[in-house]
Amino acid sequence: MLDLGCGLGRHALLFARQGFKTTAIDISPDATNHLRNACRESGTDILVKTGDMNALPFGTDAFDCLFAMHSAGHCDTQGMKRIIGEIKRVLKPDGAVFMTLCSKETYTFNVPGLPHPDENTVIKTDGPEQGVPHFFADPELIEELFADFELIKVRHIDDCYYDGTWKNQKHYFIEAAVKKEAHRYDFSDIIGRKVQCTVDRPLGTAHPRFPSLIYPINYGYVDDVTGGDGAEQDVYILGTDEPLHTFSGVVEAVYHRHNDVEDKWIVVPDDMHGRFSEEYILEKIAFQERFFDGQLYMS
Repeated sequence: MLDLGCGLGRHALLFARQGFKTTAIDISPDATNHLRNACRESGTDILVKTGDMNALPFGTDAFDCLFAMHSAGHCDTQGMKRIIGEIKRVLKPDGAVFMTLCSKETYTFNVPGLPHPDENTVIKTDGPEQGVPHFFADPELIEELFADFELIKVRHIDDCYYDGTWKNQKHYFIEAAVKKEAHRYDFSDIIGRKVQCTVDRPLGTAHPRFPSLIYPINYGYVDDVTGGDGAEQDVYILGTDEPLHTFSGVVEAVYHRHNDVEDKWIVVPDDMHGRFSEEYILEKIAFQERFFDGQLYMS
């Protein structure tokens, strides 16, 4: 599951402790660093990412479930359409989304004098969220936004009394399931390709940020090929037991990470292409890939 706009991570921690394989993302580095520290201190296994929900750093069909509690509304109408589109993309077919949206019946939407950049958006002019857009919905707009989903349940909740005052503070609590076909990945143009690699983490060396992680195989990147994260394309090198600095070989397989933005290529010597089993490859890359959710693709 994905906790979208996780903040300090109270929901992500709860889900992980209940047995969900949990990924959490927030645009605030302070928030994600806080959650990473909480995970280390409690021994909780959560993949924590810093990123923008307008362009999620995850593969297509990555998650069974997505949770967004009071986190997806700081945008205008076009921004909300992009966010819903990203939610649709990263959910698997029939994947569930649980999220909230502010209601147009909330008092804030109807305060005279507040700027309305479009018919569904208000910009606050004071307080800690001064200058921040807030998106508001009604039933017709929810049906439009979730046209590619099956709406299962929508509740309209009014937190009508707080700070000693009666006022409408309404939200829609939405449960829906995405309707789409499964995405078909095709790596036929990559598998079998001959590549020249630079090894920046040779066999037996330690991870630069996690010194307890020792590389049991050579790990590096393909020269002059850009990966999904904008840096060089990462590779695992099999078929050699010696630490290397460079390597020429052929792509044997691709490990597609669902909950990350970059796939990993598995490269072997030319004369060993086709000799490696799926089980062997997965065993060799598990030292690092056990922290991610993914699938191995071979010819």
